[in-house]
Amino acid sequence: MCLRWYIAGFLCCILQMSTLVGTNSTQSRSPLRLPDDVDLRQLLTLACHAENQETYERLNGTLHCNATWDTVTCWPPAPAGTLVHMPCPGQLRGIKYDTSKNATKMCYENGTWAVRADYNGNCRPLVDSFTAESEEMRHWRRHLENAKLLNNIGHAVSLFCLVIAFTLFAYLKSIRCTRNNIHCNLVATFILRNICWFIMQEVMNVQTVLDNSWYCRVAVTLFNYFQVTNFFWMFVEGLYLHIMVAHAFGTERIKCWMYAVIGWCLPIPIILSWVIVMSLLQDERCWVDSTTGQNSHYDFIYHGPVIIVLLVNFVILGKIVRILVLKLRAHPNSLDTTHYSIKAVKATVVLLPLLGITYMLFFIHPSGRGTSKIFFRYFNSFLQSFQGCFVSVIYCFSNTEVQNAIQRRVDRWRNQQQCAHNSTPSKQMVLAVFSASASTVDKNENTKAASVCKGTDLKRPSVIEEE
Repeated sequence: MCLRWYIAGFLCCILQMSTLVGTNSTQSRSPLRLPDDVDLRQLLTLACHAENQETYERLNGTLHCNATWDTVTCWPPAPAGTLVHMPCPGQLRGIKYDTSKNATKMCYENGTWAVRADYNGNCRPLVDSFTAESEEMRHWRRHLENAKLLNNIGHAVSLFCLVIAFTLFAYLKSIRCTRNNIHCNLVATFILRNICWFIMQEVMNVQTVLDNSWYCRVAVTLFNYFQVTNFFWMFVEGLYLHIMVAHAFGTERIKCWMYAVIGWCLPIPIILSWVIVMSLLQDERCWVDSTTGQNSHYDFIYHGPVIIVLLVNFVILGKIVRILVLKLRAHPNSLDTTHYSIKAVKATVVLLPLLGITYMLFFIHPSGRGTSKIFFRYFNSFLQSFQGCFVSVIYCFSNTEVQNAIQRRVDRWRNQQQCAHNSTPSKQMVLAVFSASASTVDKNENTKAASVCKGTDLKRPSVIEEE
């Protein structure tokens, strides 16, 4: 391994010296740098070939596979039809491996290599070996495992809560309106993002990342898309509240499909631009950074629009709060007229900073392995994984419209069970009368819900109960 790096360094020096030929003395004092048309991977490939010159001479005249560099191991020339064994890499992506074990790569009968080497068969991380890791390293890995467990639990709990919230929004017809439809779409984006997160945990192993498998890239792309839709639907939440507060009857002029275009369609060209750039400029390792496993700098193609949307939403919420304060000052004795608006704004005022903080944490990575790094790991894992739970509680479980609709369903079911227990003609008549009255109540509730969405019933409580 060291010899290969020495050869690569030697080749680098030769190439650099060739670029300096013919330059003047002033230019010769400029810092050495690699020519733009040569990268480190090409140099390591050349070094791999140079390192195996003796093997080439020994195999001269026979059918064989040429030496190849797969970004991890230099596979020497091998006779056709043989299985080549090479020691596992000592370290990969910051993880140490047992070099006493071997990875394998097949040289086929026609003198061509297998598409990929087998690193998963024998190469295992040195996690439990006392001699392989220091006490500090094992302490750090223990915290990483705990943070990963917290991540798994948080995403599972969030997914469970989100599915319940989505079911309630879809099933309870009496609460259907534009505002709750927006809540439902926001919940749906979190459901899809959490599902993609679990898929990524399954497909993102060392071998898949090295192979740059298509399904790995698809999983990363879908996860990033649904992550962007999260914040675009939060923008829709803020936009709807601003229209409702600033223009009491303006919500009727914007149809639901317009909000859907903002929430679902606008992120598509953003993610497509990112996919094109990654395909052309960094089509490797499942489109994540090859050294840290984190997002690459090209990810700012979609990070940028998300940050802009967050900032715009904060401005919108500031304007909403200002309008409400002015209304209260102008009419201090008419609190009921703005009661509904205040309660509706409270949810977004609480949730948006929470989501914004968790997103900004993506750009903060404390260095080292000290206490601050450990605290960051746990804090970030908790906020990122329990986001869906926060959304479900704030927009659904604390929503008095949802609570009242569920209570009416439960009361109706209990009354029907009581009436049907000892069925007699008189009780059947009572049951029929009750069913008719329940139907009338549902119609009234639907009318009431529609009036709330249109801003004509500002006294109706919603979203979060006052403490």
